[in-house]
Amino acid sequence: MFRRPHPLPVLAALLALVGCSAPPPPPATPRPVVVESPLRLDGAIEREVLPGAIHARVEVDLSFRVGGKLAERKVDMGAHVERGALLAVLDPQDARLALAAARSGVAAADADLALARSEEQRYRDLRQRNFVGQSQLDQRVNVTRLAEARLAQAKAEYDLSANQSRYTDLRADAAGVVMQIMAEPGNVVSAGQPVVRFALDGEREAYVNVPESRVAALRAATRLDIEVLSNPGKRYQGRVRDIDPQADAATRTHLARITLVDADAAVQLGATATVLLGNAAEATSFRLPATALGNTAESQATVWRVTGEGDAQVVEPVPVEVLRYLDGSVLVSGALSANDRLVTAGVHRLAQGMQVQAIDRRAKAAL
Repeated sequence: MFRRPHPLPVLAALLALVGCSAPPPPPATPRPVVVESPLRLDGAIEREVLPGAIHARVEVDLSFRVGGKLAERKVDMGAHVERGALLAVLDPQDARLALAAARSGVAAADADLALARSEEQRYRDLRQRNFVGQSQLDQRVNVTRLAEARLAQAKAEYDLSANQSRYTDLRADAAGVVMQIMAEPGNVVSAGQPVVRFALDGEREAYVNVPESRVAALRAATRLDIEVLSNPGKRYQGRVRDIDPQADAATRTHLARITLVDADAAVQLGATATVLLGNAAEATSFRLPATALGNTAESQATVWRVTGEGDAQVVEPVPVEVLRYLDGSVLVSGALSANDRLVTAGVHRLAQGMQVQAIDRRAKAAL
């Protein structure tokens, strides 16, 4: 005879089975990701950076035309002077003595000429009376011509001494800046020895040393930007003026002079400069950290963009075209904007639609 089981033991067994089952899984926690906005290059791709320094287009070493002892220096290094300004003075005593001697020589030659002409005239009168021969008269004519030549020579020597007496003053040929002082009062300098290095006002240039392998790239660059360390944040347009065809024997680099087209007062002589070589981009280009670039299964270069706000932030892949790899960064073009938030680390662990918590790289929490 069949007996029905008692309901209480069955109910207890069911409750025991329910108590042994696993608890429901907790909700997924958004993955923290570091994000950064791409840098738009405004139609230009920077390819290379060349360090250099700011110089004037015309730099000359000024010197005295005569030798002597430097008596006085009128300017200091870094001073701006106008055309004709007095820079340095030699001891003028020797020049004054030479000028006085030349003046005396002119007076003596003038007296000799007067005597020679008087004697010539007297011999002409005697010749008319047949008291002397023609040869004696010709001799006196030659003496007069010799005296005239000696007077002309004495006058030329006087003019030379007068010029040399003025050469004891060293003056600026044009407005500019004193770059370097190479002699001090008390030094004895020779004619032509540099005393002051002078930079003329006008165009400013960046001097850079270019490796032999990059000379062609510099010539082919369609855009040159120049940054000055003393004026950060501003770029000046550059133009290649010339490249030294002879490489330096020690460094095997070529000196290139890059003219700053739009230089202003902030461009100081001697300042450190950086020349940025670039070519025009065919499409809108962006600069990203190299760690932001990933690949899909089809080997398509991809970056991951964070969309949404708060707890609803998710990532989506954005295909891009790689234009150039740089040191620690990459240049790409694609459907991006300067306001996008791109994941810059761990992109190989992301999937489309994954929830994330974006942390700005510039924030302290990301450091």
